[in-house]
This record gives sequence, C-alpha cells and structure tokens, in this order.
Amino acid sequence: MAYQLSAFRRFPTAFAIVAASGLAFAGLMASASPAYAQSGGDYRCAGLADQARTAADSTEGGKQASAKRFVSTGNKLCEAGNERAAAKQFRAALKLAGVTEAQADSQVAAR
Repeated sequence: MAYQLSAFRRFPTAFAIVAASGLAFAGLMASASPAYAQSGGDYRCAGLADQARTAADSTEGGKQASAKRFVSTGNKLCEAGNERAAAKQFRAALKLAGVTEAQADSQVAAR
C-alpha cells in the first residue's frame, strides 16, 4: 500500500523550496550590488565622488575637514551599495565647499 501525501502536506514543502530559492537569489543580488558600485558604473559613485573630493581638497580651514568627512562617508556608502545616500553626502561636501555640481564638472575636467 503506497502512502500519498495530501495536497495540504505538500504545500509547506513546496513553499519552503520557493522561499529558500528566493532568499538565495536575494543574497546573490545583494552581494553583486557593492561590486557594481565600486566599478564606477554609477555617476553618483564615480563622477560625483571625484567632484566632491576635488572640491574638498580645494577648501580651506575647518570646512576642509568637514567636507572630507562627507566625502569619506559617501565613499563608504558607495562600497555598501547605497548610491542615493552617498550622493547626498557628496552634494553636502560640494555645498560646504561653495561649489555647485555644474562648476565641479569643469573642475574635474581641468584636473
């Protein structure tokens, strides 16, 4: 006599397999995101970071330390894959240095 599982007993097993597959895929995507951010594929973590770094280096006095802190925090956020928050830090450094994003483009091009 063969024992067959009812449909009710098969559902949790199927659900567990689908859930495990989803978690594995999410983990794969999360581990790939920081590598993409570090590769310079995103403007916020490549071009904007260079602009903020240049502006921070050209700033004098106490503002320079603060601007460099914003840039450092932005770089760490890029490494973590959070480009949006990193861009906010880079733009704060630009604002502190008194440089707009458009002006920073020409400064980076002049380097």
